[in-house]
Amino acid sequence: MPSLATVAELKDYAKKLNFDAGGEALLQRYLYAAEDVVSKYLGFAPAAATYTHTFYGDGKPYITLRAPVNGTITSITIDSVAQTVSDWTVDGETITNKYGNPLAVGSLAVVVYSGGYATVPDAIIVVILEIATLKMMGSGEGIGLQGTSFDNGQTRTFTNYTNYSKYLEPLANLRIARLERKTP
Repeated sequence: MPSLATVAELKDYAKKLNFDAGGEALLQRYLYAAEDVVSKYLGFAPAAATYTHTFYGDGKPYITLRAPVNGTITSITIDSVAQTVSDWTVDGETITNKYGNPLAVGSLAVVVYSGGYATVPDAIIVVILEIATLKMMGSGEGIGLQGTSFDNGQTRTFTNYTNYSKYLEPLANLRIARLERKTP
């Protein structure tokens, strides 16, 4: 599976150039791990993919999908009955019935669609590179150290390789926040 950022980009970003095949394989693992952190934060995998998701009706005329729609809705079925896709409007990751028809409580809706980003935003790629670099450096090269000096001349150094919140913050506007729909 190709990653969103390349090993060459990671080496350029981290200013690390010489790796043997084993070292490059490890860099690829850091990229995969960083993508996993970003995907969990966003609530979806950023790369374009075809999704099939099942939802239970709860009396609302909309469904919040698990990834933003990047193309079209392929199909919608409710209780195994095909729906007219053009009867639904798309707004990011939410699809709404144009006529306000709610999904009956307990009904089973299956939506097939193209989701994620056809072109992944650069902000996501940069955050993946930042987190992969932190993971790489956390393996023994000392990046991520913060020092604090006190009035009495003493200093204290803190290491934090796993709190990525400040790196993820620029992606907050791309994040999908879902309220769970109740299962009947």
